[in-house]
Amino acid sequence: MKKHWMALAVSPLVAGGLLLGEHSAAAAAPFSDIDNHWAEAQILSLARQGIVNGIDKNTFAPERSLTRGQFVVMLANTLKNDLTTSGTAQEAKKYFSDISGSDYYANDLVRLRKAGIIDDRGTFSGERKITRQEMAHYLVNAYRYLYKQDLSSIVNVKHIPFKDASSIAPSYRADVVIADKINLISGRDNGKFDPRATLTRAEAASVIYRFSQLVPYKDIGVRSGTQLATIQDAYYKNNKLYITFTYSLPGAGYDGQIIVITRSGQQLKIDVDQVKLDSSSSTSGFKQTRTIVVDESDIQTILVRVNGKEEARFNV
Repeated sequence: MKKHWMALAVSPLVAGGLLLGEHSAAAAAPFSDIDNHWAEAQILSLARQGIVNGIDKNTFAPERSLTRGQFVVMLANTLKNDLTTSGTAQEAKKYFSDISGSDYYANDLVRLRKAGIIDDRGTFSGERKITRQEMAHYLVNAYRYLYKQDLSSIVNVKHIPFKDASSIAPSYRADVVIADKINLISGRDNGKFDPRATLTRAEAASVIYRFSQLVPYKDIGVRSGTQLATIQDAYYKNNKLYITFTYSLPGAGYDGQIIVITRSGQQLKIDVDQVKLDSSSSTSGFKQTRTIVVDESDIQTILVRVNGKEEARFNV
């Protein structure tokens, strides 16, 4: 069966807050070591949202490996107010024998542990480098927490499409398949997943950026409010255009595109990355809320196209 794609994550070409029009990522770069890096746009967008920080004021260190503690902070920052659990760093010892209240990630770790997103027991090993299979597991947990939806009921997790499937820890296999299907962490070009490999800070930023697009933007005081699951909306705040919409997949196979139309009639087309749901998956009940942020002024209309067909049109 020929596969088509519906998108969940914004293309890297327009990922830096979408960096449309005349905006330059390099001009606003807070770090001196990411100019012309393949993940520059994603890193910039996350930095502007307060999701990632550098190792110091001017250095991001994109090729340095990411630790599990650093990932905890990134994930908690991405979820923002959607992470509704409360906790203090001093509670860390209740859950992990190797974490103290002075660890910089302790407070976020406690909140994620109470939410069931970080589900380790006994020890956490925050300074150890995070692996690809661990990140897949935690992000799928976060997706389940965010959407109250277990994608294992939709995705065929018994079919593992990687040559090194036997190398994936059994407890992580279903989550690795799901993370691949919704394009959070995909396999390597050689057909393997490489589950025990670590991620650089740039690779992790790219993954976190894709996940951040799935976190609905909730802000009391704007029209969307708390009804994001049932409404399409676009509005300006702090000189940025927030576009929020919900869509469902009645069956496998879609191409997706967002078109932003300026008041002068110019069309800015945003192609989005693939979700690899295919004929082996049941998309009944699959619903997604997307929020993207556009650094572009004077926008009048938003179009959402699926497989070339206009599915939604709404004004700013």
